Order: sequence, then structure tokens, then C-alpha cells
Amino acid sequence: MPDYIFMLESRLSPEQLEALNRVQQEAQDLGLNLYLVGGAVRDLMSGSPIRDLDFTSEGNPTRLIRRVQGEGVRRVTVNEDRHAAELVLASGVSLSLEMARNEFYREPGKPPEVRPAPIMEDLRRRDFSMNAMGISLTPGSRGLLLDPTNGQADIEHRQLRILHNYSFLHDPVRLLRLVRFQSRLGYKPEARTQQLFEAALERGYQDYIDSEALGREAEQVAGEENVVAVLKALAEHELLAVFHPQLQKRAPDYASLAKLQRYRGQAVAAGYRVDAFASVLHYVRRRLPGRAEKQLLRNLALDKKQMQALLGLEAEARRLAQQLSRQRSLGPRQIYHLLETVSLDLLVFILTEYSDKQRVQAKIYNYLFKYKPLRKRLPVRELQLMGVPPGPKSDQILEKYFEAVLDGKLRGRTHQLKFLRNLAGVPKPKPVPPPKPKKGAKKVEEAPAAAPAPPPQQPAPPKEVKPPAAAEKKAAPAKAPAKAAAPSPAKKKPPAKPKAAKKPVKAKKQKKPKKPSKKRRR
Repeated sequence: MPDYIFMLESRLSPEQLEALNRVQQEAQDLGLNLYLVGGAVRDLMSGSPIRDLDFTSEGNPTRLIRRVQGEGVRRVTVNEDRHAAELVLASGVSLSLEMARNEFYREPGKPPEVRPAPIMEDLRRRDFSMNAMGISLTPGSRGLLLDPTNGQADIEHRQLRILHNYSFLHDPVRLLRLVRFQSRLGYKPEARTQQLFEAALERGYQDYIDSEALGREAEQVAGEENVVAVLKALAEHELLAVFHPQLQKRAPDYASLAKLQRYRGQAVAAGYRVDAFASVLHYVRRRLPGRAEKQLLRNLALDKKQMQALLGLEAEARRLAQQLSRQRSLGPRQIYHLLETVSLDLLVFILTEYSDKQRVQAKIYNYLFKYKPLRKRLPVRELQLMGVPPGPKSDQILEKYFEAVLDGKLRGRTHQLKFLRNLAGVPKPKPVPPPKPKKGAKKVEEAPAAAPAPPPQQPAPPKEVKPPAAAEKKAAPAKAPAKAAAPSPAKKKPPAKPKAAKKPVKAKKQKKPKKPSKKRRR
């Protein structure tokens, strides 16, 4: 059986894993049965990147929402009717907390009647089988996979299967979700689902989509990796008219959207989390006239913060771009402090909108991919080893160190540690004297030094180092002509020459070449 908890922990980012452990611990303290459901489990099974974390609890999660909401949350959207909340944490992680429920629809597109239900009924009421899976996070059954509709098989077959015949009628926004999943995952609707989808479009079920549901779906579309492909797929089915009828004729600015998703992809690859909803919506409504543009925003039922961010996006980007292009003498330190307070979403939008301004591009690129990563590599551990505990003094030292690095004053590792010791008030460590050699070590060193002295005294040829058999064959013919040449001038007899030639053969028994080796041993 696969270890789904291990698979999940190995696939999540550090920020997502921290959020998962936090929600899980809070639910355990409150005694709630908690499950990870929906898109996170689908992406885990299909091998896709896990984008959002969707949690469902058996019981009212209001107290759990308050506990999670209490620490570092950017945005919270609470739906009291469904006992649900969508949160964006300070780390950029998006998560949702919902009550396990069953829904009863009275009219198409209208909010359903909600009743508490067990987790298995909650999974069966969902839109597609691949989204009707869950993993238990309760201590007694942690890691158990719940798949009542066999969604895992549909993922293996790469198909989209609706769970109910009236699913598109009860919640028409599922028409948009089917097109989005088909574009992102490359899955094809199975035969019955395709028939129900075409019938729903013919009957105009898309006209019953609620404004809040349409706004949530617009955020999901903006978060897609390939926004252009999703918008074009919606346009093929004439579903862009759901957002505004004129979008079918006045298409979004696809060229700018392609630039936006390229710059956003670079930021995501560097470890940033970008919420490009305002930027995507800006290019979607760019070609609409004034009245149509305002009507589009009303159709999405945006809150005040989203509306302010969208309407002030272009003016804020223009102001910052002018500031970056005019001030030529901005150094790394000034650029960092200037852009530190600017949201990442706005920086990505400026890169897209002013892609032809090289000076603006260079400064933002240096900030995102050069200066900001240096902030994460400050020598916190080295400062603690010097005796400076974490605190205000440590923060001041690290800030001065970081500014010196930005100014290019600290080049090498030695210079960096010296500068850090001066800021911390730590004296330079004295060099450690080399250890004194022991008496026994001197004798050991003198003994091998005397060993190579004998070879220069006896300049014997190196051939004697070879094995004895090879040395005898080469040494015998060298001595044979010496003995044969001595008797020849005294006797002056020609027949004595062949006898002299036989004497070197007998010389092998004398083994004279071994004598020099004995002298060496002595």
C-alpha cells in the first residue's frame, strides 16, 4: 500500500508543509477529524504540482478557522452559510477550510441548502470523480486514502467524469471548470459527461452562474500556468461571454498575457509565489470600453481590496517605472530598499508592461534574482558561534553586513569573517603554534634518511635489481670474452678458440654474479 503521507510531504513546498502541519495540529487540539481533499489529492495522484491545500473537517470548523486566521494571514474570505473559509497565508500559501456537508439545490445557480454530513457523503457530492478523493489526517487513520467514486482509475485513464446527471444544472460553474481542467491536464470528458456538457450549453445553463462563484472561478483561471490556453479554450465554447458578452468580440490582450505568464514563470522557478489575478484581469478587460469594463468588475463581485488593487495597478506601475528609469545613480543598496516594500505582483506586472525599458528591467531583475537571494544567505550561524545570540544586536549586525555585501565591500570569505568579527566586537583569534616534534619522531626521521646513502657509494648497474634468472643470462656473455681473450695470445693455437667458447657455459655453475649482492647485504 503506498505511503501517501510520505508522498505528500515529499511533494509539498516548505511553506505548504508548514501550513499542513499547523492546520493538522490545530484540528487535533480541537478534536476534529481532518481530511485533505479535492485538488491537492488529485494533483498528488496525477503527478502535477500541488497548488492549493483544501481541508475538510467533520464538524463545524469555525474555531479552527479562527485559530489559523490568527497568525500572519494576507486575506480571508468567510462563507458562513457553507461554514467555509478561503485563506492566503503570509507565506503565499492558499488553503481552504470547510465543513463536511451535503448540499440540496432548489433552483439552478442558487446557493444550496447545506447540512452536515460524514466525509464519504461530502466526497460523493463533488463535481468530478478525480476531485472526490481524500486523505485522512486524523491520528487514528492518518494516511488512509478515501476514494468512493473510483477517481484514481479516471486519473489513470486521463478522463473527466461527472458524478451526477444534474451536476451542471445544480452548479453551472462546473461548465467552466471542465474546460479549465481539460486545458490544464489534457484530460478528455468521457462519453456521458461530454453529452451532458453539450446539452447544458444548448440549454443555456451558463447564464445561471452566480456572481460570487464566477469571481472565484476567475481567480482560478488567473492562477493557471498557461492562462492564454485556458482563455482561448473558453472562447471556443463561447464561455467568455459569461464574464461579459463583449469579450467574445473584443478578445483579451493575449500577447501581453503571454509575456506575463513568462515573467511569472521565471519568478515561480526562483521560489516566489505570485498572485497575478489583478494583472490577468487588467489584460482581459483592456480592450473593453468604459461601461463594459465596469460591468465586468460588477459581474465578478470583487471585494474592496481586490477592486483597489486592480484600479490602481496601472498608475502605481507607471510611477515606480519612472522612478527607476530617471535615477541612474541608484546603487544596489538603494534599489533594494526602494523595491523591498513593493509587492511581487506589481513587480511582475512592471516587467510585463515595460518590457522594452532595459534600465527598469535590469534593476528589477537584479533585485529579484540577485539581491533578494543574498538576504536568505546571511551568516546567522557564524554570528552565533562568535557568541552573539539572536536579538536586536544580532539583527543590526546582519543588516550592516548585508548592506556591505550589496555595496561590494566584502569579496572573499576571509574578508567577510573579519568584517563580521569587527561588527560583533570579537578579537581576531591567535594563530595556533605548530606542535613540537617528539623525541621518538626524530629518530624515525633520521633512520630513513641514512638508508639512501649506500647506493651512491656503489655505482652498480640497475640491471642487478632484476630477477636472478634474467641477470645470469645477461651477465654470462659479458664475462665469457674476457676469459677467452686471455689464453689466446699465450698459446697461439687456433683450435683452442672453440674450447674457450665452451668455458662460459660452465661458468653458470659458479654463480659468480651473486657475490656483489652479498657485499650489499653486509
